[in-house]
Amino acid sequence: MMDILVLGATGNTGSEVVRQLKEAGETFGVMARNANAAEALSLSTEQVRIGSFDDVASMTSALAGIKKIYVAMPAHPENVQWTTNVIEAAKAAGVEHIVKLSGMGAKADAGSAIIRTHVVTDDLLKASGITYTIVQPNSFYQNLYGSLETINSIGKFFLPLAQAKQSVIDIRDVAAVIVASLTKSGHENQTYLISGPEALTFAEQAAILSEEANKEIEYVAVPQEAAEAAMKDAGMNDWLAENLAEILAWFGEGHYTDVTNTVEQVTGNKPRTFRAFAKEFAHAVK
Repeated sequence: MMDILVLGATGNTGSEVVRQLKEAGETFGVMARNANAAEALSLSTEQVRIGSFDDVASMTSALAGIKKIYVAMPAHPENVQWTTNVIEAAKAAGVEHIVKLSGMGAKADAGSAIIRTHVVTDDLLKASGITYTIVQPNSFYQNLYGSLETINSIGKFFLPLAQAKQSVIDIRDVAAVIVASLTKSGHENQTYLISGPEALTFAEQAAILSEEANKEIEYVAVPQEAAEAAMKDAGMNDWLAENLAEILAWFGEGHYTDVTNTVEQVTGNKPRTFRAFAKEFAHAVK
């Protein structure tokens, strides 16, 4: 009997949640736009239900018999409508608990449209009448894989984060909190603010990476506009490039230094340090 469904399973947190649910021996499934997701995630066809955030009817049938769902959405202009649709489908299907990915620092006057949207969608869930767990992590260590090309070619990575400290976190620790919220009781109507164990500047990250990779790696702070232009040059659509550059520049103002003990409280394990991540990342550094 499958009672957990992961929505957004091919995304960065979703795929790690799938991996950990599998490892824990849980019976679960995923909602995907098409059956190819089964191959990408190494799941049986029975574990894949077809549905789309745009289509309430498809989601309602995908959620039949499901008790708990995890919802992670890519940043998109339709996020508010999509969340409204998920809640409508969940109510129609009798879903009892929704675990939703949000973002640290979610507040109505944040200097990032993506973060402001999290506030709106979190509030929709809180008002839904369905019990919820809202997971609000800081940025992920793993985002650095996006800079691997320039780290390998010229020993530098470029981000519009100024000299701000940020309590970034390992995506596996975020997923562990999500999995606990899906599989154990006591997480109803909780909002979990999740950080790594320390706040580092990106220059400090570069120094740790340099030591672990045995290669000189330098962080170069660039203006928001330059980051946006680079993303567009790489083929990213205009809306996403503008909004990602904006959120990074907002992080660069230094609002994201809080260190929380949520990971340990919820999972019993301390969050991974940046150095532990850097030891692994070093294997990909040429």
